[in-house]
Amino acid sequence: MVIAGEPYNVSCAATQARPPAVLQWLVPEGVAVVHQDQSDDTQGSFYISRKSITIMSSRIDQGKILSCIALHPELQRNLQCSVHLNVQVPPIKVLLFPTGDKQSESRHINVQNDSPTSITCKSIGSFPATELSFQLESDTGLADMIPIRANISSKRSTLDDALFDTEGNITKHLNIEHHEMYIYCYASFEKHVVGFTFTKVIVYGPPEGIKITYPVDFYEGIEINVTCKAVNGYPAPHIHWYIGSRNHTEDSALNFSENKAGRYDAESILNLIPKRFDHGKSLLCEAVQPTTLPARSVNQSLVLNITYHPVVIITARHFTSNKASGTPKLALTCKAEANPPVYTFHWLCNETVVSNDTNYRLTETIYEDATRTSSVLAIQNPLSKYHCVYNCTAVSEYDSRSAEFNSLYLYFIPNPPSDFIMHRNQTRSSSLFVVWQPGSTLGYENIDILAIYTLSLKQILIHDETFVNSSKNQTETDKN
Repeated sequence: MVIAGEPYNVSCAATQARPPAVLQWLVPEGVAVVHQDQSDDTQGSFYISRKSITIMSSRIDQGKILSCIALHPELQRNLQCSVHLNVQVPPIKVLLFPTGDKQSESRHINVQNDSPTSITCKSIGSFPATELSFQLESDTGLADMIPIRANISSKRSTLDDALFDTEGNITKHLNIEHHEMYIYCYASFEKHVVGFTFTKVIVYGPPEGIKITYPVDFYEGIEINVTCKAVNGYPAPHIHWYIGSRNHTEDSALNFSENKAGRYDAESILNLIPKRFDHGKSLLCEAVQPTTLPARSVNQSLVLNITYHPVVIITARHFTSNKASGTPKLALTCKAEANPPVYTFHWLCNETVVSNDTNYRLTETIYEDATRTSSVLAIQNPLSKYHCVYNCTAVSEYDSRSAEFNSLYLYFIPNPPSDFIMHRNQTRSSSLFVVWQPGSTLGYENIDILAIYTLSLKQILIHDETFVNSSKNQTETDKN
C-alpha cells in the first residue's frame, strides 16, 4: 500500500550469488523515482546484493508495475520480480460540524445541556473510501478516549468521481459534564490513520443550582441586603429579582466568576428596603440563560415575613335616638394591621382608661386574619352630654401605635356645595364620590369636618353643553 504524495522505499535483493548479481529497476514512465546505489555484502562465500528506490506516487500511478531484474554471468536468463502499485489517496480534508449546518471546519461546537446533539464528520476526496471513527475525551483526558458508535456511508466524490467522500453521523446526549471536552474524528485506511479533526464541546445551559441567603429578619424601613447565587451555568447567567409582579433587578448588583470547569457562577446582591404592603408576597430570584428563545431559567423564592409596627384607624357608627333603650348611641371600632399582630387594645377617654361598665362595653381582641385585629367600644350615654376625645392604642410584640377620635365630629356635617359641575368626557366610573371639607368655628377651636356623598351617574342630568349641575341630585350616605 502506497500513500499518494508520500515517499515510499522499495528494495530489491539477490542472494546466494558469486560474484554478486547486478540489480536493475524497471520503472514505468511517469512514476517519480530516486535510485539508490547497490550494496553487496558477503555472507560466507556468497554475496547478498540490494538495490533500493524511493518513489513518490500519485493517484494516476494506481496499478502500475515496478520490476527488478537480477543479471549474473552464470544465469542463462535474467531473474525478475514485480510489484503492482496500490496507491491510496488520503482525504483532501476531514470536517467535523453539527449535522445540518454548513460543512466547515469548526474548533468548537455549541450544544444545549442534556439535549440530543447530532454531529457529522466528513472525509472528502479519498481512494479508496476511508473508514471513520469517533471518540470522546474522557474525564481522565486524552489518555482514555471513549468510542462513539456512528452511522457511516460513502459515495463518489463531487470533486472527482475517481475518489470517494465518506460521511459519519453520531447522536449523543451531552451535558455539563462534557463541557470543554473534545470529540475526535479519525479517517483511516485499514486502521492506518490518514486524517483526523476534533472539536471542543461547549455546553450551554442554565445554572445547576440557585440559593437565596439573607443575614437577618426583615423590618419595615430598615435596609437589608439579600444575596442570590447561581452556580455552574454557561454562559454567565443574568439574575432578575421580583417581589410579586414588580421587577426590582435595577436595585441589585451582579458579579460573575469562572469556575474550574470553565463555567460561570453568578452572585447578585439586592439592596432592599422592606415595605409593609410587601408582607406575605414572594421574593423571587431568577437566573436566566440569555442565549436561547425561550430563555431557560432556574429560580428560588421566599415568602417575605416583614415585621412592621401597627397601623391604626378608628371608625365610628352613630345610632339614631329612636332606638330602644339600652342600645348603644355610638360604636367605635379600632382596627390595626401589624406583624406580628396586635394582641391587645387600650382605650382612653380624655386620657382616662376606659373599661367595661354601665356606659361602655368593650369586646375582646378580634382576630380578622394573620395581620389584622380590631376592638369595638360601644357607648351608651347620649353623646350630647358626654363629649370625649377617644384614644385607641394597639400593642404588638414589636411596637405600639395609637389613633384618636373626637366625638364632636359627629354633630357637624357641613352643607353640601352647590353648583357642582363635572365634564362628561372626564368621567368613566358609574358612581362619583364627592368630598368637601369646610371649616367650622365652635367658640374656641377650628374643627375640620369631612363629608362624603355618593352621586350616581344615573341621577345626574347631562346637559348638551357637557356640564352637569348636581346640587339637586346629591344623596347623603351614612353620617359616619
